Amino acid sequence: MSEVTRSLLQRWGASFRRGADFDSWGQLVEAIDEYQILARHLQKEAQAQHNNSEFTEEQKKTIGKIATCLELRSAALQSTQSQEEFKLEDLKKLEPILKNILTYNKEFPFDVQPVPLRKILAPGEEENLEFEEDEEEGGAGAGSPDSFPARVPGAAIFFEFKHYKPKKRFTSTKCFAFMEMDEIKPGPIVIELYKKPTDFKRKKLQLLTKKPLYLHLHQTLHKE
Repeated sequence: MSEVTRSLLQRWGASFRRGADFDSWGQLVEAIDEYQILARHLQKEAQAQHNNSEFTEEQKKTIGKIATCLELRSAALQSTQSQEEFKLEDLKKLEPILKNILTYNKEFPFDVQPVPLRKILAPGEEENLEFEEDEEEGGAGAGSPDSFPARVPGAAIFFEFKHYKPKKRFTSTKCFAFMEMDEIKPGPIVIELYKKPTDFKRKKLQLLTKKPLYLHLHQTLHKE
């Protein structure tokens, strides 16, 4: 095992444990973020060309399956259903597999398949999925969003501000906002902007900036 691969496995293991710890402590937003970060890295490795990877094709397939399981757990944490489809205790079974990926030769414990990298992100998680902290904390004046999608995950309408980072070649969510259902009425509305990642459960909200920065909307309702 090369030093690069050893370091990579150590970072994967540390990220896995952080996510599981957050999950067990009930810090769901942090757990989802960590799972998404690791899933993205594993999926990149699973789809790496053979000459650019030290892992065999079978090992890369297993890595891709672990990424899928991380995504399933992340989706379970964001689900409004009372029954979780993929539990934390299921996910913890994968830690020794990831740690010993170079020697693991048993059947994978769950019936899942690797998914394409472009589909690995759950709604609202198109973030800077790197192990390092996102460097842009410039707040309100750090550039305008390139896109402005809206989502309706249950009892609120969410707005995500996205922008493309040419140097890193991916689209990042800068911040988000949401409207409660009782706020949906004709006329103007002013709503607060919150820091990423998008928190669909609205349990740990952090304002984007201390400055008086808001999303100003004007609603027009149409009857079918």
